Amino acid sequence: MFVQRRGDNAHEWELYRGAGRIGIEWYFKETTSLPISVMQYHLEPGAEEGQHFHLEGAGDSCSPGSSDEMYVVTAGEVVISSDEQRRVLRAGDAFYAPQGARHGVRNESDAPAELILVFGPRGPHPFTQTGREAFDAEADR
Repeated sequence: MFVQRRGDNAHEWELYRGAGRIGIEWYFKETTSLPISVMQYHLEPGAEEGQHFHLEGAGDSCSPGSSDEMYVVTAGEVVISSDEQRRVLRAGDAFYAPQGARHGVRNESDAPAELILVFGPRGPHPFTQTGREAFDAEADR
């Protein structure tokens, strides 16, 4: 059994030329075999993750490989931007950025905000029709 407690892998980073520093907890970075990564973001008022995207082969991509990202707000309020669009998200809201989509998050409120960030390469979701068939085949082994 693997357990990670809050603070076990905590860092503060400036990301993608964004303002301020983001508190980041990277869950099971070295031990998971899942094809995704999971982080918790803590953004104080004014902190932001600058606009960026993930697309293999693109010279200005922030990562060498392509990946999709999903942000789920767990506390507070943030503004998600994607290209020229901006949306306010509150606890329970989520944002999905497919590979190659420019995006970023900023805390424009007066209170701290927290998000869970899930990212990784594309693949069939195990509960879509195609993904479910692969999931069932693997489960039958």
